[in-house]
Amino acid sequence: MALTLEAEQRLIDVGAVAFYEASADAWLATVRSTKAFVQKHFPDGALIRRDDVSKALMPIIEVHEQFKEFRNVEKLRGKFWIKDFADLLIDRTWDSLDGESGNGEE
Repeated sequence: MALTLEAEQRLIDVGAVAFYEASADAWLATVRSTKAFVQKHFPDGALIRRDDVSKALMPIIEVHEQFKEFRNVEKLRGKFWIKDFADLLIDRTWDSLDGESGNGEE
């Protein structure tokens, strides 16, 4: 599922967008390697969609030490924060990933 305006506003309100922006290059590398992992394990020629990468990214975000600390400091307890943040990462980085392999969602 793509990032919704409601989710983006929630993320802005709690400082998660600023948290992302402070390490945007590192998050881009994380999303890039996650997409490469998905592509490697999907059937040859399969179209890799945003939600495919987001789904694979969520367990990585869930155990990411800095994001865990951010969630603890901000008291963000719900699992939806992980999904929303994954959607934010995909939303902010997808255009940079598209065309790297010629196999991205347009």
